[in-house]
Amino acid sequence: MKHPFRVCPVRPGSLVVYPLLLMALVAAPAQASNRLSDSTAGRRVMVDYIVHFAHHLQWPIAAFTGTDAPFRICVMGGAELFEPLTERLDRHRVGGRRVELLRVEEGETTRARSCQILVFGAMERANLLKTMGALEFFPVLTVSDADRFAVTGGMVEFAGSGANVALQLNKTMLERAELKIGDSLFRLSRKLR
Repeated sequence: MKHPFRVCPVRPGSLVVYPLLLMALVAAPAQASNRLSDSTAGRRVMVDYIVHFAHHLQWPIAAFTGTDAPFRICVMGGAELFEPLTERLDRHRVGGRRVELLRVEEGETTRARSCQILVFGAMERANLLKTMGALEFFPVLTVSDADRFAVTGGMVEFAGSGANVALQLNKTMLERAELKIGDSLFRLSRKLR
């Protein structure tokens, strides 16, 4: 029996893979796509999971500047997810906080540190790695569909295309940022060997 997900080899113990059977992605695009965000259906799946992460991860209280501080979801790099996130997050609340969606320019690491979730779009690999390094130990969930994102220091990587999608979590980086994963995410998980 063929599994409905793809597992990429990574360092043992550092990542968790979440198998997902995504019926919305059954039809593959006409041209081969390297990134999930290249298709409308792929962007929809990513946005759904970004919202899911916002509700099922726990941030340290110090991640917010006060009780009325917004929950910030930021986009850096390519803007392919900005519009779908805008539509989905209109009047949305997370943990009683209003959601604020921001564009963060490459190099604005101080501003990126004020985000709870930072979504990386298409950008040069060197800039991506530099930004992730500047965010290490800050309570900012980093998410992308960039190739090898999780094994190079990102926290959540969307891997695959078509009907085969896997989430790869870098547990080491999540722990360094003091982000706690809810049990509901682990019910779907399977550690890589």
